[in-house]
Amino acid sequence: MSQKGERRNRGASPQRAVMSRRSARERAISILYEARIKEISPSDVLATEGEGVADALTARIVSGVSSMQAQLDARIAEHSITWGFERLPITAVCILEAAIWELIDGQVSAAVVIDEAVELAKTFGEPAAARFVNGVLSRIAGELGRLARRPESSADE
Repeated sequence: MSQKGERRNRGASPQRAVMSRRSARERAISILYEARIKEISPSDVLATEGEGVADALTARIVSGVSSMQAQLDARIAEHSITWGFERLPITAVCILEAAIWELIDGQVSAAVVIDEAVELAKTFGEPAAARFVNGVLSRIAGELGRLARRPESSADE
């Protein structure tokens, strides 16, 4: 293969990786949603999917959410200022659970996690869901110290 062709292939992989990460997140949200509807553990839904159906990232997100779902839901409830947790749309809860787990996991930048969650909320939720998801995740990322802080101005000293 020519050097030019090799460069083209290398250049295409980040886009494919982004798409596969997005697809993995969408699949994880779908599994979390199914678990909530059926009132079973997300890990149980993942197990019924059969080996090889869920990719590694989907399985990591679902397993991570499943292992700390009570803590994730408590954080969502704490930051759902105008709505009680029980009144939140299930899709928003599932998107938030997955995104908060990713923020805690720390393997993906907070900006990417928040952006992906907002895009999922736009796709699967109501129009106001994206703003809600953005606000909740921004506050939680700040608490976790995952948001970039502006350097303090020397004029403030």
